[in-house]
Amino acid sequence: MTTAKKPAKSIKAVQPAADPDIARKIWLAGVGAYGRMYSETQGAVEKLASGANEAFDQLVAKGEEVEDAVRSSFVKSQPGEKIVAMVETAAGKMAAFRAEQRAALETRIGKVRETVADTLAPLNVMALGQAIEKLSAHVEALTGEVAALKAEKAATAATAPVAAPAEEAPVVEAPAKASRAKAKETLEA
Repeated sequence: MTTAKKPAKSIKAVQPAADPDIARKIWLAGVGAYGRMYSETQGAVEKLASGANEAFDQLVAKGEEVEDAVRSSFVKSQPGEKIVAMVETAAGKMAAFRAEQRAALETRIGKVRETVADTLAPLNVMALGQAIEKLSAHVEALTGEVAALKAEKAATAATAPVAAPAEEAPVVEAPAKASRAKAKETLEA
């Protein structure tokens, strides 16, 4: 009779009950780590954001100081003076060129406006009315000049000596014409 020892089932029964607790604890540990990391990161981000604005302002101020120092040392040097003179000359030339181009552009725009106005003038009733008024005034002036010239000519003719009417020479008919005329008279009678 041999008696074999059987393993106890009680140990196996306890282990499955412990597994859900361990899994839950692992889950909670992960969530806790996430929450802790989130909190620490938020604090660091807020510090960095407020510090970044201050750091940026400090960098801008330092950059302005360096720029002023470089400009003053650059202007004081001989090559710097030449460059400043060249820049001023170039700026003057550019301003003159810009003014010249602006004048040329304005001239071209003026020509285009005139062309458009001339092209559209036949369609412009106001312009046509003004043109008719100008032409009417010109016709009236010319009519007055013609009347003055006629009056002057009539006055000149009235003061000129009257010549005696010239005596009319007797009309001599050609023989062929005379015979035709006599034939007509006889036919008529």
